[in-house]
Amino acid sequence: MILRARQGRHQQGICFVSSDIIGQAIEACKLTSESSSLYADVKISEKVPEGIIVLDTRIFEMLNCENGEEIDLHVLNIKLPYCTEIHLDVISNRELENHTIAQAISKHIDDFKDHFEGLILRQGQEFSLTELGVTFVVRYLGPSEPTTNSARIKWKNLLKIHLGTTNFQPSNLCIISEVAAATQIADIRMSVDDAGEKFITRHQAILKTLDAIHVNLPENGCDMQFTGLAFSDEVVSFTTFDSQTGEESEISTLFSSTLLRAFGKWFDALLDKFSNRSSNPGAALKYGLDKAQALSEINGLPTIIIFFSSGVYSAGQNPVKVTRINLGDKNVKFLTISVGKDSATDIMEAIAKEGKGTTIHMHDGEKMKLIVDTINRMLVN
Repeated sequence: MILRARQGRHQQGICFVSSDIIGQAIEACKLTSESSSLYADVKISEKVPEGIIVLDTRIFEMLNCENGEEIDLHVLNIKLPYCTEIHLDVISNRELENHTIAQAISKHIDDFKDHFEGLILRQGQEFSLTELGVTFVVRYLGPSEPTTNSARIKWKNLLKIHLGTTNFQPSNLCIISEVAAATQIADIRMSVDDAGEKFITRHQAILKTLDAIHVNLPENGCDMQFTGLAFSDEVVSFTTFDSQTGEESEISTLFSSTLLRAFGKWFDALLDKFSNRSSNPGAALKYGLDKAQALSEINGLPTIIIFFSSGVYSAGQNPVKVTRINLGDKNVKFLTISVGKDSATDIMEAIAKEGKGTTIHMHDGEKMKLIVDTINRMLVN
């Protein structure tokens, strides 16, 4: 649902729409602007003109939007808990010591009530208080809703507030995802109920994880670059179009998490063509390492390679050997995700070891949160 933004006042975190948009109760919604997305409570008001959303002034600023800009509203239909414990990293935007700023804030923490009251925050989210020259990064919320990693903030319910610091060292991102016959195996357990265990395919699990990465990707103001690949017995690249020249490019600036949403849709659309193909992870890793180096040459930042695979190589060379030969002195960090209960975890662990990285065995849905948390840590450390 597309609405036009209008900046409101401090509205306890609530945004208002006309009475014909949603139901009578307050609804938790996802709001997406051209450059950002977040969660917020939305309520109807007869005073709001049709097609308009009046945003809490803090949410207006977080969305980095202008009056009249299009906002995509999506009702979540989930119940969000109230947060009782929050961990925040503090970053100074005025070249002051982060540790010093964090100590000063901790001594006057109740002065920050108005900045937080009524918001819905998610893990990995960043938001800045421009007038104070401070940015907060949400590292942990407890309890949080598991599919969105988010929770409501009511100041009187917050029992523990932990303030830390981080030295922001962003990285580029290269995602390599398998789309082949091996990904059609349904051995990812998602839930257990009265009807028994529910399983989804490896392809579906990769899609859900990509969506979780998109939702929880930390906001950044840096020149982080992105490239995405999919592979079966061949390697294909996700391409975008340069806004200035109109030319196709396999490398894009990661200015918004919506780029990852587009990558996920593109990846899913490949399934019909490649679902019966064999897997050549070695070729994908060689191509990905070359692209990772190209990203780093653009901005001097390290590149994180996220490698989703069953670990099976039914075509091509041993991917462990390919990684060893092609890694060289490239400025990369590896996260290999072995997808499937019966995936080749030994191969994936060996690839991660060659890349001096980390591996995660995704055999059930609970691992998705671990993957998102690991990526967010790698992106800023």
